Amino acid sequence: MRQMVLNHASVYAPDVKRKAVLDWLVDLASGISALVKEKVVESAWRMREALQFTPCCNNYSLQDALFELQRGKYRDESRILLRLSTKIPLWRDAGAEVKDRFSLCEHQSLPPDQGEPLVLCAIANWVAVGLPSRPIWDQDRLSVEFEELLPDGKWNPVSEEIDNLTRSDHAATICQRHQERIARGADPSSLWARRKEAFPALLFGPGVEQNLRDQATNLTTIVGKLIVLNQVAAKWKNTGGAAPDWPTKVTDEANLKPRLLELRRFPSDHGTRELFTWHARFGSGGRIHLRFDASTHEVEIGYIGPHLPLSD
Repeated sequence: MRQMVLNHASVYAPDVKRKAVLDWLVDLASGISALVKEKVVESAWRMREALQFTPCCNNYSLQDALFELQRGKYRDESRILLRLSTKIPLWRDAGAEVKDRFSLCEHQSLPPDQGEPLVLCAIANWVAVGLPSRPIWDQDRLSVEFEELLPDGKWNPVSEEIDNLTRSDHAATICQRHQERIARGADPSSLWARRKEAFPALLFGPGVEQNLRDQATNLTTIVGKLIVLNQVAAKWKNTGGAAPDWPTKVTDEANLKPRLLELRRFPSDHGTRELFTWHARFGSGGRIHLRFDASTHEVEIGYIGPHLPLSD
């Protein structure tokens, strides 16, 4: 999982009322909770300075704000943030490779102490978190410009896009990008190993692991289809209904003869053998067989491979 890094530059807003800071923190807590729940990030955040030394506005620290939330009606939100494990300094336990590269980088548009959190996110693919105190911070994606010292002693300009969470609405987009990044950059083995991160709304029968290996040449096409199915399954969990609202062609083969139906029975994630009569298409003649349960809102993939027989 990825790390969260507090963007201190976004937290300090000297001209903002305390009430606005409290509202932002409540919303931030909701977004962080969503990222932790989806296993995008660890339940911890890295900081340049401790909460009590991180000012939000004049004579009002981030710790002051969280304690004020705790005394009011937003105790749950304050607990979410106060219970996050805090890592100080920024690079603590970050690994030698990250530390070494971080020490050779300098942010171009912010003072060094304010730019360090964003540079760290850029080189380690971590997630910046903070407050939407200025328009530049009020977006789910930031462009980080920095310079890196090369072995020949020359400075190399670098530009990287990083995920940025300052509102709860940003969490869904960050989750989707995170899942797609895992899926699209994977080989069959790594995709199977990280399937719960890449497709958290889907279940997979154990036979799919070998299916992915057998279909390695079609993996990019399969991943694209699984991303769509995962999005549909996630929406179905939230909205309910008798069946998912498929945006792609998904067909039922439940009316086939018994012998042909048995060819569509595969091992399930639950340890049983189930019928997977519905299918989505991929490539030329490829099929992803699935089943869904309206009582649990589970969508499970049982088979990925060539078209199964439709007649004796």
